[in-house]
Amino acid sequence: MTNLAAGTVRDMVSETSETARQVALIMARTFLGKSTLTLYLPEMLLNNQIRKRIDRSEIDDIKIKCGNDSFQVEIDGHYHRFMYRLSLDFKVLECRIGQEKFLRLRQMDESLDVQIRHGGTLSNWAVRRIGRVGFEVVNMLPIPSLINHLIGDIPGIQRDGHRMWFIDLEQAGFIDFINNRSWMVEKLLSLTDFSILPGLNILRESRELVQQLVDQFEIRGLRVQSGRLEVQVGIAG
Repeated sequence: MTNLAAGTVRDMVSETSETARQVALIMARTFLGKSTLTLYLPEMLLNNQIRKRIDRSEIDDIKIKCGNDSFQVEIDGHYHRFMYRLSLDFKVLECRIGQEKFLRLRQMDESLDVQIRHGGTLSNWAVRRIGRVGFEVVNMLPIPSLINHLIGDIPGIQRDGHRMWFIDLEQAGFIDFINNRSWMVEKLLSLTDFSILPGLNILRESRELVQQLVDQFEIRGLRVQSGRLEVQVGIAG
């Protein structure tokens, strides 16, 4: 085969491949204009984001454990000689991703572990199941209102009635984080089930094309599930 012929073949192959990629991109866009795709955000990434936003002056650590339409918040903190771990269990009553973006929660249970430091030693001072005696017992402990710590040190969260909580997802930084395109690109590139999105098997060959697709995503839904958040995305028609 002459050099000219070989070059012609390469050009044809290149054009064919580029055409296939553009067709795959159109297929994916068309599908997402009519339906949604669910991407799974691990709770580990969620925790990393939350830890970046808390006030570390009295809260040492915070951890979210996701369940099915529920989650648990564990807060480790300190106040003078006292160290505590506050655990709060929540049920998700409502999740809105629209003009308003929020979670409405019911507080189902709570527990508290407090330790007091004597000199250079640390001894257990109290471990009690607060739910059995009423959450007001928190205010009887020598740590001023741990609930106020939770409200004041984590942006976007507030009480919404008796045992009810409201989280403004934008103020809390969740929307900006969930909207971060880098984790979405990585998720699409790592998928092995190509049947969930037409054209994905071809799109995965090019990070640039995947990025083009992801840049058009809109968040359509959000749900708390075991160990992760389920994020539904689509494309405006």
